[in-house]
Formats: sequence, C-alpha cells, structure tokens
Amino acid sequence: MRKLILQMQMSVDGFVGSDEDRRWQLWEWGDDSDWDEDLKQDFNAFFATVGTILLSRKMAQQGYLTHWGNAAKKYPKDRFYAFAQRIVEAEKVVASDKFAASRWERTRVVSG
Repeated sequence: MRKLILQMQMSVDGFVGSDEDRRWQLWEWGDDSDWDEDLKQDFNAFFATVGTILLSRKMAQQGYLTHWGNAAKKYPKDRFYAFAQRIVEAEKVVASDKFAASRWERTRVVSG
C-alpha cells in the first residue's frame, strides 16, 4: 500500500484558505516569487518521492500544472528546479465533477 502525504501551504499563524484580503496561496504563479534555496531544496527532497499528485479542480485550473510545466522548460538544468520536472513527469489526478476529460499531460480527471 502506498502512503498518502498531504503537502499544503499554511502561514505561521495557521491561515489556510482565502478571503477578500488574502490570497489562497502564499505565492503567486510567477517568477517573481521569493523562493530561497532552502525552500527549493525542501521541495526537491519532497517531490523526489512522489508517485502521484492529487489536485483539486481549482488548483489545476488556476495555474499549478501550467506554472510548474513552464518552470521545468525554463530551468531544465537548474538543480533547484528539479522538482518542477518531477511534477511534469508524475501522474496527476484532478478531482472534479465539472471536467469530462483532462487537458493536461499525464493527468486524469476523477469524479463521483
């Protein structure tokens, strides 16, 4: 049996989610994020062990797959972005009753 590991963004004060004043994610989908080397190293270590990525429809629609696919293409030799390539290569599952089929590579939609 494989492990199910939850990886999520949470602020130090325990904030998870969004409201009118705060974004639902701690960084935007773009190159101007304040990623330090330790965070990139942690993501590399985490994603090296991932076999399948489970995403919500909203996460997939709002840029997760597109962003990391673009990062993998833009930084193919940068060891700190190895996790981006791993995201591209891993099987992805999007939970949604609104999509009939996936428009993303190596991704399937499940519903019910």
